[in-house]
Amino acid sequence: MENGNGISIYAGLNCSLEENITLMETAASLNLNRIFTSAAIPEAVDTNFDFAAILTFAIENNFEIIVDVTPLTISNFDFEQFVLRLDDGFAPIQIAALSHFRNIMLNASTVNEKLLLELVELNANFDNISALHNFYPHIYTGLDVDYFSHQNNLLHKFGILVGAFVASLNGRRRPPFEEGLPTLELTRNLSTDLSSRYLTALGTDFIIISDALPTPQECIALSKITPQIITLETQLLIEEPLILDILSNNPFLSRPEISPHVIRAADSRHFFKNVDILPDNNPQPRKRGDIIIDNSNFGRYMGEIQIVKTDLPPDPRVNKIAHVFNDNLPMIDCITSNTSFSFRLLTGSI
Repeated sequence: MENGNGISIYAGLNCSLEENITLMETAASLNLNRIFTSAAIPEAVDTNFDFAAILTFAIENNFEIIVDVTPLTISNFDFEQFVLRLDDGFAPIQIAALSHFRNIMLNASTVNEKLLLELVELNANFDNISALHNFYPHIYTGLDVDYFSHQNNLLHKFGILVGAFVASLNGRRRPPFEEGLPTLELTRNLSTDLSSRYLTALGTDFIIISDALPTPQECIALSKITPQIITLETQLLIEEPLILDILSNNPFLSRPEISPHVIRAADSRHFFKNVDILPDNNPQPRKRGDIIIDNSNFGRYMGEIQIVKTDLPPDPRVNKIAHVFNDNLPMIDCITSNTSFSFRLLTGSI
C-alpha cells in the first residue's frame, strides 16, 4: 500500500452515498488507501444498497477494507478483499487459524501479553496479523496516554503494526453523539493534523480518521503524516536562510544516549562544516521547547542542533533559532534514543 493511513465510511448515517463516494475519491487521490467500515451500526437506516455500492467502489479503487467483526458476524465477510478486525470474543485458537489464510487485525486497545504468547504457542502467522485500537464515541472514555503507549509497545514487541483513530475537528462528526471518535481522549478536540502527529509520536504505525465526513484539508493533513517520524511545528526566531533550509528539509535522528536537559540531533554538525555560525550578541535563557544551535564559540560542537527539554540559563556559545509551539510540546518527551524527528517551520504566536 502506498499509504497506510485511511478514512472511515458509514452507510446509512448522516452522509449520503454521493458524499461517501466523494470522500473516497478524495482519499484515493491522496493515497489514503485504507477504509474502515461497519455494516452493523444501530443508528444506521436503509444501509443495504449504500453499503454494497460503497464496497463496490472501494474494491474497484484498490482500497484495503477493514471490517469490524464479532464471532457472530464474521461469516458475513468471508471475502479476500476484507481485512477482519477482530473484536473481543475470539478464542486464541480461532485467531491463530484465521491468521493462516487471511489478514486480520487484533483489538489493540484490549489485547494482552497472555493472548500474544498463546498465539506464538499456536504457531499463528504473525505476517498476517496487525492491530487496530478502538475509538470512543462516549466523551471522557478514550484511552489514557500511558496505557495507549504501553499497548503499542507491547504489540511492537511481537512485531505487530498498530493503528489508531483520530477524530475530525472541522468536518461532520458521526452520530449519535457527534463528539468525535478518537482512540486517545486527549486528542478528542485537537486538530486532525496535531492528533495524527501525536499518535505517531506515541508509536502508532497507521492512522484512520474515524468521523463521518472529514474536510479535504483534514485528509490532506493525514496524507502528509510519515510513520516513525515525529514532526514538531515550530515558530521561527531567526532569518538565516541556510539554517532554516536545513531545519525545514531534513529529518534528524536523536543520539542513542539520553540527556535530561536536551535532545541532541546526531550528525547535525556536518551540515555546517564550512560555515561560521556567528554568536548571538544577546544570549537569552533557554526555555523548554527552544531549538538551539551551538555557534563558533563552542569549537568542535559548532552546528549541533538541540531541542531544550528543561529550562536552562543563557550561554554565549548557543543561539536560539526556533521554538516548538506549545500544543506540540508533549511530543518532545516522545523523542528518546535513536528517534527520527523533523521540524515544520511556521510563523505566528507560540
